[in-house]
Amino acid sequence: MPEFLPGAVFAGVATALFVIVLRARAGMPRWPAWKLAVAGLVAAFVLPWALALLASAWRATPGLPELPFVSFDQVFVGALVALLLLGLGRLPGGRPLVPLWAGLLAGVAVAALLPSVLHMATGSYQRASLRPDANRCTQGMLGEVQLREVTNICGEPIAVGLCLPGEINPAPCAQTKTLQPGETATFDPGEARLSSLPSNLDGLTVVACRPPARPSRMKTTMGRAYEGVCLPPE
Repeated sequence: MPEFLPGAVFAGVATALFVIVLRARAGMPRWPAWKLAVAGLVAAFVLPWALALLASAWRATPGLPELPFVSFDQVFVGALVALLLLGLGRLPGGRPLVPLWAGLLAGVAVAALLPSVLHMATGSYQRASLRPDANRCTQGMLGEVQLREVTNICGEPIAVGLCLPGEINPAPCAQTKTLQPGETATFDPGEARLSSLPSNLDGLTVVACRPPARPSRMKTTMGRAYEGVCLPPE
């Protein structure tokens, strides 16, 4: 049985919600809860795997342009906008207030434009813009209070960054090194220790990214300590 990929829960819940909204728009009877649960479970398996395989096949095909990056936050906000618009009322005569194509187009537009708008409004990269990290490709980084040496244990290049206090998004880590598979790099943490709760909020932060993403750091979701993040290419 295939495993659930990241985003599976969201794919399942969003599918069930879209089924509810689209059947209501068409004036069709509601599905019972068990049918919605089955549809959501199937979508949780199928959609992430299908997208992953499609992206892999796209990248392996010579001559095709690079796929645009889409984060979970972008998809979440885009789907939410589409659901809200499609769930609006009806015009006289029973026609939906918002056509299906308009609701879906609005969701795609919001998902595509959201990172740029947030960046222009705040001056720093928000979570909708961030790239996934490659921390699993490192040896000697995770669990270290004062990092000094990192080895790339994956079969692809990674960019490892050590951000000291004062280096924050949108600036990349000053100590950033690109490691080829099997390569090791050394860093100079000085006297700084790893950022942690509750005693050392503004300590150093480390993160590994897939180039051309750039290592940096920003405050955690709770807004206290710092965590390593991967900024989009310039």
